[in-house]
Amino acid sequence: MHELLNDPIDVIVSFKNNRVVPHAMRWNERDYKLEKVNLVHTAREGTKRVFYFSVSDATNYFKLKLDPEILEWRLVELYADG
Repeated sequence: MHELLNDPIDVIVSFKNNRVVPHAMRWNERDYKLEKVNLVHTAREGTKRVFYFSVSDATNYFKLKLDPEILEWRLVELYADG
């Protein structure tokens, strides 16, 4: 199942070697432990630079978006089994 979303989420991160590393997120009143960061890239939205994180837990893949200007995280894509 693949879903395109734009849902606000809460994310727990650490900072390592000047990089943001997501470890867990909360979406729809549910917590997800993020086991792997698969890809990180940036994109421009007008004059703003945003960061995208492709991450996964044991069964799902998520694409997260960070807007560093307003410190907002969003879940923009979900790939799930079933």
